[in-house]
Amino acid sequence: MSTDISSKKFDNLWLGATVGIVAPFITLIIFVNTVYPKGYLEEMYSNMLVYIIAPKIISLSAIPNLAFFMLSIYTNRYKTSKGILGATILLAIVVFILKLSA
Repeated sequence: MSTDISSKKFDNLWLGATVGIVAPFITLIIFVNTVYPKGYLEEMYSNMLVYIIAPKIISLSAIPNLAFFMLSIYTNRYKTSKGILGATILLAIVVFILKLSA
């Protein structure tokens, strides 16, 4: 019996990219709903513009990618981990552009 690394279930580059993009957005939604209760979303948006905290919030929302990345490395799903890493790098580029434009 030969075990092929590429034949693992859920070892897919697109799955990793999807997880790497969706997980920060879910974390961002949870963060916004926790910090700013209902009715204060306008205040949150004005704070993002006045205090220029959008890059900081996006950076914090990318933290769950670390857990998913480590889980995929630990379970030898290297294609999935490449997708998660690529999505995290994409988020880092977005944060960098937002920092430069501020």
